[in-house]
Amino acid sequence: MIRPTLFALAGLVAVPVFAAETQTIYIKTLQAQMRYDQSEISVPVGAKVKLVFENTDDLPHNLVFFKEGTDVVAVSNKQMEKPEEALKRNWLPDEPRIWLHTKLLNPKEKEELEFTAPDKGGSYPFVCTFPGHALTMQGRLNVQAEGTKLTGLRFALYLGSWEQLPDFKALKPHREGEIASNLVEIKLDDYKNQFGVVYEGKINAAKEGEYSFYVASDDGSRVLIDGKKVVEHDKIHPSSDIKEGKVKLKAGEHQFRLEYFQAAGNADLYAGWKGPGFGITPLSKWVHPKSAGGAGAKKPQDTTGMPLVVGTEPVIYRNFIAGAGNRGIGVGYPGGMNITWSAETMNLALVWRGAFMDAARHWINRGGGHQPPLGFDVVSPSGETALPVAVLASTQAAWPQLPAGQRSADFQWKGYRLDARRFPTFGYEWSGVKVSDGFGVEGDAIKGGGKLVRTVRMEGRLPENGYFRVAGGKQLRQVEGGFEIEKGVRVAVEGAQLVGESLLVSVRPEIKLTYTWAAAPMPAQSAK
Repeated sequence: MIRPTLFALAGLVAVPVFAAETQTIYIKTLQAQMRYDQSEISVPVGAKVKLVFENTDDLPHNLVFFKEGTDVVAVSNKQMEKPEEALKRNWLPDEPRIWLHTKLLNPKEKEELEFTAPDKGGSYPFVCTFPGHALTMQGRLNVQAEGTKLTGLRFALYLGSWEQLPDFKALKPHREGEIASNLVEIKLDDYKNQFGVVYEGKINAAKEGEYSFYVASDDGSRVLIDGKKVVEHDKIHPSSDIKEGKVKLKAGEHQFRLEYFQAAGNADLYAGWKGPGFGITPLSKWVHPKSAGGAGAKKPQDTTGMPLVVGTEPVIYRNFIAGAGNRGIGVGYPGGMNITWSAETMNLALVWRGAFMDAARHWINRGGGHQPPLGFDVVSPSGETALPVAVLASTQAAWPQLPAGQRSADFQWKGYRLDARRFPTFGYEWSGVKVSDGFGVEGDAIKGGGKLVRTVRMEGRLPENGYFRVAGGKQLRQVEGGFEIEKGVRVAVEGAQLVGESLLVSVRPEIKLTYTWAAAPMPAQSAK
């Protein structure tokens, strides 16, 4: 069912539209990734648009469009100042810069909106405003002015059977004529197969700069500007992909030539262009479904698309994880709690909630680089290079850091072991002291109230003036029941003292730490 939306905002005007020939845009949520499947969408100024938003995730999400220049993360986070009121609004900010929005969709729900794009070109941000989602769930609607169209367009129709573009200049046309609409079209005669067409006209570049030309065809096609080939998709093929070519043009008129042949089966032909100051503008009567987003033959990203979904048991991911050096061990726990433990620093490198990790970067083509966590509220309690324990002359002394690319001679990595529930406990040796570092979980961190319980055990002769560093940083502050690290992540540990930028506790046989997150109320269930 289509739910119309009426909105108006400082130069933006949009009204419900129930007309044919609308441009349809599909946006989905990516399961367990806290992202939309599209971060950039483009439409012409004043275009009629149907937006189909589908929540395929297991969490609630919405899609909210803002005026240009809005800090969407700040607007979304501001709701937490009065969460009871925000909950009544189903987490839609009370914000005049919002000009279009869906409702807050529960998992597996879908909604459709029809609207007219703003009459002012620009880049309009969109975001999910549910608490904690805005940092990664955002994108942009690019509203673009159209460029000039062709003028003086003529065609020459040829008959023949080819498997690739022929030399049309060596052939005699079957028929020639003008195209009054100045739009490329192939329904010039009743021929369905075995023909070719050459289109020629003028195209005006308003200013000097780089221009892109696009073709999609079934079968072969080629665009030439001033006699030079710019883009080609020759031979027999379907029209599923858009090909792009670029050329630098001086301001003024230029000769446009498009060559095309049809062998058998379907017959399609799309042409368009884009340049300084205007977006993709169709030059053909048929507009390719992918044309709004540019060339459809873009290579898929190989860094996303393989989320590791946590079930009833932890999932372990040993790889290059951003913020954990080169020996990170990621663990996704039930209840939406996740950590990365570093086998370089022998320390907890990251803690976060929500989705775990995307394995695509390190699986597809064995891509290199460090993969960031998928979820939200990502916190590095001690920093990427801080060691976990040390002997200090005084608590005011600087905390030791691991030199880049090196390992400390005072620490030996001893691996990790899994218990019956497949929860890992990490082990290392520190100056003759055997240390184990294990984690457990309670509750659900996404719904609120989840706890990550960390237990550090030490066996051996513990040194005097030995300290365990719970967390570090300028943002540390004492709160009721413990200490806040950042982003609402809190830690409670008995005997801890905040000294400068370090939260310290004296070494002892057992240190228990509890990490918690600020509760986030879930939305009310929508009526079916």
